[in-house]
Amino acid sequence: MRTLIVGGGIAGSALAFALRRAGREAVVAEARPSHQDTGGAFLNLAPNGVNALRSLGLGEVPAAAGGFEVSGLDFHNARGRRIAGLAGEHDVARYGARSVVLRRARLHAELARRAQDAGATFLFGARLVGLRTRPGGVEAVFADGRSLTAEAVIGADGVWSTVRRLVWPQAPLPSYTGIVDCGGWTDVDLPDTARQQMYFGRRAFFAYTVDSGVAYWFTNVPRSDEPGRGELDDIDQDRWMEGIRRLHERDPAEVRAILRAARHSVGAWPVYDMPTLTTWHDERVCLIGDAAHAVSPSSGQGASLAVEDAAVLARRLHDEPHPGAAFSGFTEERKARADKIVRFGRRIGDRKVASATGSLFRDLTLGMFLRMGAGATADQYGHRIPAPPVERSREDGS
Repeated sequence: MRTLIVGGGIAGSALAFALRRAGREAVVAEARPSHQDTGGAFLNLAPNGVNALRSLGLGEVPAAAGGFEVSGLDFHNARGRRIAGLAGEHDVARYGARSVVLRRARLHAELARRAQDAGATFLFGARLVGLRTRPGGVEAVFADGRSLTAEAVIGADGVWSTVRRLVWPQAPLPSYTGIVDCGGWTDVDLPDTARQQMYFGRRAFFAYTVDSGVAYWFTNVPRSDEPGRGELDDIDQDRWMEGIRRLHERDPAEVRAILRAARHSVGAWPVYDMPTLTTWHDERVCLIGDAAHAVSPSSGQGASLAVEDAAVLARRLHDEPHPGAAFSGFTEERKARADKIVRFGRRIGDRKVASATGSLFRDLTLGMFLRMGAGATADQYGHRIPAPPVERSREDGS
């Protein structure tokens, strides 16, 4: 079965690797000119995501991509007082892994390289513009005139999925949340942090982690009007960072020190909420990752769910003779879990919105909220994915 994967990000590249490892043909259509040009700042891969990579035979990828481990979260109010925490020091004993912080572009490139080394074909500069049903398959048409027919098509092309728009034109569109996310990394004179440090600032949320003298930071910038598509792709960094510093000028010293040292952000991205979809698939086409269930960055689960999706779908495509049956089983196995984590992420994101009364209530109740959510965290982190099949010749190294 030839499988066309639209999108060569985390979900798409991980799936391509898993399919090739199982002896299946995989073609990845990526709109960007190379897997080195994926953008993004950094992400958190949770213990379940690390374990999902291991199940795929990609357990060494986080280290190869320059990731470093973190254990838990500390939450602070606008005055710098620690108001709550989420312990992570025992994550290895509980879940078999710790969370890992990774630069997104490095993770993309490492996964794509391994998929290519496993025999997956990558078509770069391939922007999908059409999908046509053909006997026994689907023909994909690209903007440059190329076309390709496959028995199965996977939409791994993100929250603004072209596959979703072409196959389900009536599906709800992502809705803007009023937040622009931005971040980066910079050398700082601050001690390393074992936990990620979260600050509910006076005017915006800020978070950072320091490893080997480098601060990995992000902030959620309130903006009521939705930026136009591409508007933030080429911002004036001097003006942008000046605005970020003003936004946090009354926040704790650590926040101000990082922003004084930071000369630029890696990028700026409007944050969208993806309404729950009624379906992820038809008989020949299936959505995975953010195309199916875009998760709030507040959940810390976007990349982890993408890897889980890849592992589950690879197993289903190997075990089922027809794509429709594989997609149905995949959706049955994954949808309830993903929808639950999406709802959890929304609740966390709602607590980042600052107001005088709301901030006081949050300071008083956040610890209780985290304790009540401990079961949800354990359910997320402790989830294990069975390893997808491996073609015997590959298993034997031949």
